[in-house]
Amino acid sequence: YESNSQRAVPLFAGGSYFDVFRCNFLAGSKTGALDNNRVVISSKLANSLFKGPKNAIGKIVQFNNEYATEPYLISGVFEPSGDDIMPHDILLSFDQFLNWRPENNNWNNGGTQVHLVLKEGVNIDQFNAKIHDFLDKFLNTSDRLFVQKYTDTHLYGKYENGIPVAGRIIHLRIFSWIAVFIMIIACINYMNLSTAQAFRRMKEIGLKKAIGAQRSTLVYQYFSESLCIAFLSLVVAIGIIALLLPSFNVITGKTLTLVKASDLILPALAFATVTGFIAGIYPGLYLSRFKPVFALKGKTDSKSGSLWFRKGLVVFQFTTSVVLIISVIVIYQQMNFLREFNLGYDQDHLISFNREGILYESDAEAFMSEVKKLSGVVHLSYLWGQLPGDVSGGSGMQWEDMDREAPRVDFSFIEGGYDMANVLGVEFKEGRSLSDKFATDEVAVVLNESAAQIIGYESPVGRKFYNGHDVGQIVGLVKDFHFDGLHEEIGPFFFMYSEDGDRFMAKIRSENQMETIRAIEKLHKTFNPGYPFEFNFVDDSYQQQYLEEQRISTLSKYFSGIAITISCLGLLALTAFSTQRRFKEIAIRKVLGSSNLNIVRLLSREYVFLVLVAILIAIPIGFYLMKNWLNNFAYRISLESGYFILSGLVMLLIVWFTIMGQIMNAAKVNVTESLNTES
Repeated sequence: YESNSQRAVPLFAGGSYFDVFRCNFLAGSKTGALDNNRVVISSKLANSLFKGPKNAIGKIVQFNNEYATEPYLISGVFEPSGDDIMPHDILLSFDQFLNWRPENNNWNNGGTQVHLVLKEGVNIDQFNAKIHDFLDKFLNTSDRLFVQKYTDTHLYGKYENGIPVAGRIIHLRIFSWIAVFIMIIACINYMNLSTAQAFRRMKEIGLKKAIGAQRSTLVYQYFSESLCIAFLSLVVAIGIIALLLPSFNVITGKTLTLVKASDLILPALAFATVTGFIAGIYPGLYLSRFKPVFALKGKTDSKSGSLWFRKGLVVFQFTTSVVLIISVIVIYQQMNFLREFNLGYDQDHLISFNREGILYESDAEAFMSEVKKLSGVVHLSYLWGQLPGDVSGGSGMQWEDMDREAPRVDFSFIEGGYDMANVLGVEFKEGRSLSDKFATDEVAVVLNESAAQIIGYESPVGRKFYNGHDVGQIVGLVKDFHFDGLHEEIGPFFFMYSEDGDRFMAKIRSENQMETIRAIEKLHKTFNPGYPFEFNFVDDSYQQQYLEEQRISTLSKYFSGIAITISCLGLLALTAFSTQRRFKEIAIRKVLGSSNLNIVRLLSREYVFLVLVAILIAIPIGFYLMKNWLNNFAYRISLESGYFILSGLVMLLIVWFTIMGQIMNAAKVNVTESLNTES
């Protein structure tokens, strides 16, 4: 099932699939569409194979793979949904899956998803209470059933005690809060800049009040100004989004468009209105309350409290910026830690590719024999699943002297060829690998250290072990390795032999690596014509596990840069206003003998102090947030003091370079001109 070198993805579904999921049929009928020997395909596949959906109906297709060998009648063509949680190109009958793997037709099978449409008004909590102990009727298990809204599965994919608690929703919340704080920083800038230049508008305010303008009129004026700026900013922002959206889609792996975002117009307008209103509150209330007498003289009647409030806003800005710098440093260090962490098996030069068609049915051994003859191939085997993370699991394991009353333990395992452990390069502590030289190894197992601790034997080799299907011997003990990535602690695990397996895994030499891969591809085409040779490096698959974290790391850098830039622009403007107002003071100090260095120290002291206060506030906040984020990883870096010191120093340097130009210009002020200017 191949089209234009793109693999078509199958999905097995029950006959009521179309009653549960909305599916836009372009041709054919949903009634009986998934009966035996019938198949439904996507419009993309229909266009590729039959030049259109209508031409595909009634055509016969043949699947020469492990799923089915008999011909199938195309009974329908559907239009795929772009946001489908389970993307697929082919719909097959679930009965066909059970015919292929009859052992999965039991209550122990946890790999099948069940979807329900509840009646209108059903309380989900009450429904979950009813099915909580349902499995006890069929299994001796501690597993419990519950239902979750289909729309929640994308965002809530992490569970604790049968309750969805986290998942992608964490990332959504993180960036939502970052966006909110960036908007607050921008609003603070507007407030500070408006009040900082208040002295320029004092006479304007005094004249308006002297000729009868009410305070409410002035408040309306300043709110109107802030709202106009907010809406102008919205227009500019839309233009920037149009330019940056393609790059954003590359970073996030999404296909967002402004056309699809048309339903966000009203929320965007509402958000701009709220932003303009918040930004105009303080300037409007502050500037409008100046008394005409003081305003006409160019003096304010403001109390020191307003000054401290503005300083507090500056501290808030830089506290947020420092927290973001801390986050960027910690996330970057954790990503490096994940990339360089020793998983306990050798990922380097380890490739994986599909086992299908003839290679699944009969000729696997002949193919493997030829591949092993290649000088660039060190080891080759096959297995179910893929490392890391895609391994089997079960809780029906038993062993000698087992306490029958003890709680059941979930074991992970890999089943496949005899040479699996050697392909992975795991380290043996005791015993040997599985081998075809021993007939009894068909039911034997190789445990890891965690499994040995669970069963209570320091030296488990030679003991009996029930793997859920057969009773065999433990022939080897390997050191713990991270078969499930670094989000989870290492649990009990074993290798077991199976003649089945859906993937090959080969260890190749680093020399002439691509030549070896091309030689394997050539053999693959010879033994399995008509099937694409699609391989991947296992270390790339490992990095894919942390794709979300890598995206967070990249986006955090950009958001931090935006927040710091906005904060520094505000500080730059505040410094300009402050130094301009102190030109006469600077001139007098220079007349009295102050050097440029002393003046620079005087003018920068206030802002450096505010940044130091922000750093002291940001450190515990950053520590708390990053500690919670790192808790998502079973293996993580420690939060060293150097991360926080570096964050503070980076912020201080940024602030220093931001204000230094303005302060140096002020220090070089012409004394005569400054003393001749009006106060």
